[in-house]
Amino acid sequence: MPLENLSSKPKIKLVAIDMDGTLLDEAKQVTAENKEAIKKAREAGVHIVICTGRPKSGILPYAEELGLDEDYVIANNGSWLFKTDDWSTLASHSLSRQALEHTVSIFDNEPGINLVFFTKEANYALGRELYPATIRDAEIENSKLYHTDFQSFLDLDLPVAVAVFMGEESVMDAFQAKADALLSKEVATVRSMDYAYEALPQGVDKGRGLKDLAEGLQLSPEEIMVLGDGNNDLEMFDFAGLAVAMDNTSDEIKARAHAITSSNQESGVAKAIYDYVI
Repeated sequence: MPLENLSSKPKIKLVAIDMDGTLLDEAKQVTAENKEAIKKAREAGVHIVICTGRPKSGILPYAEELGLDEDYVIANNGSWLFKTDDWSTLASHSLSRQALEHTVSIFDNEPGINLVFFTKEANYALGRELYPATIRDAEIENSKLYHTDFQSFLDLDLPVAVAVFMGEESVMDAFQAKADALLSKEVATVRSMDYAYEALPQGVDKGRGLKDLAEGLQLSPEEIMVLGDGNNDLEMFDFAGLAVAMDNTSDEIKARAHAITSSNQESGVAKAIYDYVI
């Protein structure tokens, strides 16, 4: 999806950045080059918005490291919009009781898989046991994780931003192949990671979250650049005036972008900011 005359640098006022595989390197760190470029962009008056599938707990340490006060975060693939000065909720979406029951019925305690309900402050996992992929994810995202059953969870009466099936890649491949058409009757689905297959409220995704934020800030798509590497970034690619794919992503993702930057190991976020924003 080439963009004509990229060298003219459209006036970008907001940069939305995915985290894993984009902002973060393979060690889950922000490079010094990315930090410096983000700092310069903010000093130039550009909004820096983290737009990720992670929950708040997995974002907060990085937002603090980058000094992203008085800006915005889109979490859980568009289910939450936070303002970072006080982490107040500006918008939220949750799965209905009917959608939860439908998702659980398809899950049916599948061996090797947890169904994890993401709430605002903690994750609640259904399944025969806590499997390694689920435990790893909670550790990466600094999430509180509880092993429970469906009825006990319902008794807590907590809104669920997203329900995520988690397991090893081959297990998830097989499950997605048989479950996708059934799940799509009640929820939106996306394979956000090799170990994570998500069920979101219908109509909720990163693009929707970014569109709602842009309208609130009175920004047009042409004033927005987005950076990402995954399937869950495609809706924000479609919305933004400038969509930049990481070099470490697949050819299919690159084909949906206007431009390609360096990999996450090579501070591709910084390169894109210098190339197109400041």
